[in-house]
Amino acid sequence: MGVRRIVCTGQVSPLAVNILERYGQIEIASKTDERSLAKLMPGAIALFVRGVTPVPASVIESGQDLLVIGRTGTGYDNIDIAAATSRGIPVVFTPGAGARSVAEGTLAMMLSLIKRVPELDCKTRSGEWHARDKTVIGDLQGSVLGIVGLGRIGREVAQLARAFDVRVIAYDPAVSKEAAKSLGAEKVELTDLLKTADIISFHSPLNKETRGMFNRQRLGMVKKGAILLNLARGGLMESLDVIYEGLTTGQLSAAGLDVYPVEPPDISHPIFRHPNVLLTPHAMALSVKSSQAIYSMVSKGMVDVLEGRVPTNVANPEVFQGPLSGMPRSQRFISGSTLSS
Repeated sequence: MGVRRIVCTGQVSPLAVNILERYGQIEIASKTDERSLAKLMPGAIALFVRGVTPVPASVIESGQDLLVIGRTGTGYDNIDIAAATSRGIPVVFTPGAGARSVAEGTLAMMLSLIKRVPELDCKTRSGEWHARDKTVIGDLQGSVLGIVGLGRIGREVAQLARAFDVRVIAYDPAVSKEAAKSLGAEKVELTDLLKTADIISFHSPLNKETRGMFNRQRLGMVKKGAILLNLARGGLMESLDVIYEGLTTGQLSAAGLDVYPVEPPDISHPIFRHPNVLLTPHAMALSVKSSQAIYSMVSKGMVDVLEGRVPTNVANPEVFQGPLSGMPRSQRFISGSTLSS
């Protein structure tokens, strides 16, 4: 096989390097477009995917020696799971590792927008002291928080929000009324959530059912003046145009975005100059503790595969089922030789 290589789509932490370097030479991709990644795959035994970098079938199929794909984060919609599964390649990911960090980021955005912190900061710096008398500062207490998606992050948000004496309502078809109630949330239909919530916070996974779920039709259902937050997936929004339209018409009073339909986003879009929008670069999961947990989890999961073990968090567990012919390529490979040879 020659020199074994582990291709990374971006810089990884020293923690991840320390865990993985004994299994192959770490190589950071300088370009992550489909064609460039495909060129790097021959000879690579592992692909370490940072965030939402697309990994289509062509990239996977170019890696004849590819044994495992690791993806930092909760979702894996950017990876062609079917293509990986057809090759017997496990895709490991990190559900829950960044949940608390994203939940804290959600509350930070929520409070910043309600309390008008960015705006008041700018006015104070420019000497506009009397802006305090002209700015309407809201209250989180007594408001209605609508959480779309009660997975790990949505649950953390619900629990944190309870300390602020808010009413929490939630939409998630996969969660029972009893489970929602145990979190202090009332399960409702999406239409009812949009009509009722003062703050709408998206925490759903991105799939065929949820892609573009917040569109112009649903914008029209939103309670006038609501605040919209999306720290989940940019693809949950039909487009930035819809959010901008809501802001310009007053249907939305403010928005906080950590994710975008295309990343990095096109900052020429007018939403990037709107005064009532708070924007971050898909960074709310990257706190110190969260980053350590994410890099540790994904690296150890990749090592499990490379050493012939079944990882705890794998997007396509079916690759581990069945007789030897249906086992992951890593296990078949290890049965004939060792990675440390």
